Amino acid sequence: MIGRYLKKIILFSIIVMLVSSVLLFFGCMGDGGLFKGREEEPETFRVKRGDIVKTVSTSGNVDSRYGNNYSLQASGKVIRCLEKGDHFEDGEILIEIDSDRLELLLEQAEENINISRVSLDLAKLSYQQALDSNHIAVQLAETSKQQSELAAGEALKSLENANNMASKSIQSARVALENSRELLEAAEDEPLITDLQIEQYENSVKSAEAAYESAKSQARSQKSSAEGAYEQSLLNQSTAYWSNLSSITAAESQIAVTAKNIQQAESQIRLTEINFEVAGLDKESYTIYAPYDGIVLSAGFKTGEFGTPGIPALEIASDELVISSEVNETDMVNLKTGQDVLITLDAYYQEEIKGRILKISPVSTNIGGVVSYNVIVEPELKEEIKLFIGLSAGLTITTESMENVLYIPIQSVYETDGRQFVDIVYEDGTAEARQIETGIFNYDYIEVKSGLSEGDVIAVSGL
Repeated sequence: MIGRYLKKIILFSIIVMLVSSVLLFFGCMGDGGLFKGREEEPETFRVKRGDIVKTVSTSGNVDSRYGNNYSLQASGKVIRCLEKGDHFEDGEILIEIDSDRLELLLEQAEENINISRVSLDLAKLSYQQALDSNHIAVQLAETSKQQSELAAGEALKSLENANNMASKSIQSARVALENSRELLEAAEDEPLITDLQIEQYENSVKSAEAAYESAKSQARSQKSSAEGAYEQSLLNQSTAYWSNLSSITAAESQIAVTAKNIQQAESQIRLTEINFEVAGLDKESYTIYAPYDGIVLSAGFKTGEFGTPGIPALEIASDELVISSEVNETDMVNLKTGQDVLITLDAYYQEEIKGRILKISPVSTNIGGVVSYNVIVEPELKEEIKLFIGLSAGLTITTESMENVLYIPIQSVYETDGRQFVDIVYEDGTAEARQIETGIFNYDYIEVKSGLSEGDVIAVSGL
């Protein structure tokens, strides 16, 4: 079925034909026309074979492909600024603000980083010393423990030996005392023993008793001394244990403290590095660089002035020029990127420039109730053609094309009961309606897929 667009064209053609027929009718009435029986020959068209191209026509202007507006991000004296009309290259400085104070802040931040790194090195050194001290404390504690345990063992052995020796000494003295007493008793029973001999035996008993008492006293003294030495060794062992524990604990605490110092030093380094990075970011706000080759459209400051944020500083445009056009919403459905475009410029009215659709905006604009979309076209420029921003341009966009097809004027097609017809005209002047099938069309012609042959003659408008 023919589309709404084609229907509008056919309706417009029919209205034109009706108006023409009325004018012709009254014109003929003026000189007797139809009443004299004179008939006008209908306008005809011989079916042709060729190419049919569907296009969208619109207008536009030469514009820059890229454009940027800049405002200052920092306050200060403008030491360099391009002016309106100046050309620049990609990476060139567009505007620069005095940043001496910022340079000092950067130096200070860098020096703080160096100081923080020294602090970290010292903290690591203290940590290693704490590890070494802990290792030494553990070794000394182990040695002290072994020595105190050895001393306690030796003191215990000495106590045991003193007890054994005291027991033996007392036993020996007791045996000697008992023997002397037995000799005394035996002597007293002997009638031949003299008083002098008895006295001698009694003296022996007394000596044995003195020796026994002396042995017991000496044993008690040796045992007490040995027990004191053993108790002292146990006390020394306990003292060594707590001293070793204190040394190890102190060394471990020192390790923990120095480890915390390392963490603090690392955090301080990170903080100073962040401050340095922030200062570096601030430095970028003092200079604006060109993102491409282009030209300055406007400049808000001049070299030597004091610049402040919030005021437009620069407006720039790239050297890469394109054609910008607003296309009506009814034609947008037939457009897509990559389509061929024929460009005509008022400044070069004798030249035709080829191009292609580069970009189609998905966002519409509404001006006075007319909805349109921005279309960017990339031209293929010749060396002798030089474009300038703002030049007027006409665009003919090829949306569809068919090669080597039959075609007829679009106004020759009419529709009845949903079917398409043309009036075919024979050599004898008679005509009849013939159903056809159509294809693509433009403002002038429409493709015939079936129903007609090349060379057939049809009426340009329905009879």
